[in-house]
Amino acid sequence: MNQKYLNDQWTLEDDLGIAGTGDLLARMALEVQPPFSVRVTGKWGSGKTSVLRRAFATLGGQPIQQAVPLGQNVKETGSAEWEKWIYDSEKGRRQEVLQWPADLYAIAEQSLCVWYSPWQHQGTDNPLIPLLLEIQAQFSTRIRMKKKLLDINRRGGLAALALIEQVIDVAASLTFQKNVKLAQGTTDRVRKAWKEAEPNLTGLSDGQRFHLLFEDAVKNILLSLSKKKKIELLEDERLIVFIDDLDRCEESVVVNLLEYIKLYLGSPHCVFVLGIDDNAVLGAMKRTWDGRSDEDNREYLEKMFQATLAVPLPRPDRIQAGIRAQLKAHKFPDDKDEQGHDCAAIIEKLLEPNPRKIKNFCNSLCASWNQFRGYENESENYARKFILFHYLRLFHRPVWRLLERQPRTLPLLHRVLTNSPDPVAIENFDEESQRLLKELFERAFSHVLMDNTANKSDEDLIKYHRSMDLDQAMQLFQERLDSKRSDEFFIKLFKSLLVDENEELGEDFLCLPGLKPDEAKAEPEQASSPD
Repeated sequence: MNQKYLNDQWTLEDDLGIAGTGDLLARMALEVQPPFSVRVTGKWGSGKTSVLRRAFATLGGQPIQQAVPLGQNVKETGSAEWEKWIYDSEKGRRQEVLQWPADLYAIAEQSLCVWYSPWQHQGTDNPLIPLLLEIQAQFSTRIRMKKKLLDINRRGGLAALALIEQVIDVAASLTFQKNVKLAQGTTDRVRKAWKEAEPNLTGLSDGQRFHLLFEDAVKNILLSLSKKKKIELLEDERLIVFIDDLDRCEESVVVNLLEYIKLYLGSPHCVFVLGIDDNAVLGAMKRTWDGRSDEDNREYLEKMFQATLAVPLPRPDRIQAGIRAQLKAHKFPDDKDEQGHDCAAIIEKLLEPNPRKIKNFCNSLCASWNQFRGYENESENYARKFILFHYLRLFHRPVWRLLERQPRTLPLLHRVLTNSPDPVAIENFDEESQRLLKELFERAFSHVLMDNTANKSDEDLIKYHRSMDLDQAMQLFQERLDSKRSDEFFIKLFKSLLVDENEELGEDFLCLPGLKPDEAKAEPEQASSPD
């Protein structure tokens, strides 16, 4: 079935020219020197998850399976075509695109990738425990897959699972202060360190002993995945943990998980890849660690991560192609304006280049287009005007609600946006009402129509911006620039489409069209009421 409305689920495809960054991230995860942490940064809706998922799939990570009643396992949404993205040196799959040297394929085959979404486990006091459970579950899945291929060190796999159980118990002790006994199979080095310490792990000084046990478990995991039986791990083999949606978590979870990774999980064979919104994480740190400066928090992140990979903006031509395909499915006309822009190009220029916002706008636009049966309207420029007013409906709701109730006020909005001094006569609106309405319209677009800092002294502006931290001020400034850019194009489009300054908002933008004669005949007759 042709999907006419697009969800904002992550995708492995590279429709917008973003997910291909995941191929680079996959290679990077194999080339870094562990212990190593990478942050993939981008704001809400920018495509961070798609980038992480592309890297995860490329490296051989498996879709998460969830248990359901009747003993069945269901793979997560979006994993139907997972296999075609996984590297395969023997079959030559994706070699032409990836162009990895032979040694990287060898490292990938002997490594384990784990996916972890901390926001799904926010109820725990210790975020280490669900992370370790996820490693255990996904390692068990890998063991079962390799067992089917008779390509497994079975004894080593069982030993590794036992060690993970032990690590989970020890992690629980960090929170609940339980006494912990060591399982059989722990290396002499760990057992020696353990015997020299107190019997329970309750303080930061015990973190090193936990660290040694975790390191031992990781080594056993990776040794058990080796095709050749060996007792020593190669330096390049690694556990690669992808952590997504950290900025969706409660603030305490964000800070605690970062702390635990830094303090306890820095194994020489571990690589952590985190997708985060820097502004959200810095805000969580500021509110959790009261009294620490913004600079200290930024330095903490710099120490936490050894590299940063920013999600790129989507390519304008890819955005337009995607929008164009969706509009065509909903019978939008493909006519162009005087500058050669079709409806897809207009929408691309009108919106912030954010994949989630673009999909949201287009889905809403197409739903309204079908609701108003716009494909039947043959009025000149109707489709472009429909886009224009839909933008008002979504991004300037107070203005749209007023126009919706008072369509006659559109000429006044026209005067405001074109900066026209010509008077306008609006029926049943006295001079004072028109003046107030004009001020409201000007206020809605003040960031475009005028310098709204003109009435503020330099001292006032400095106080205003210094009242917030630098990252918050920059984020606010960027949001205003995005809004200004969109509204400037909206005004340009408004002027080109509404040439008649006295044009009112027509019913075909407000009311559903009447039934056609054949549709009216098909309507069931109303039952007559009894006398």
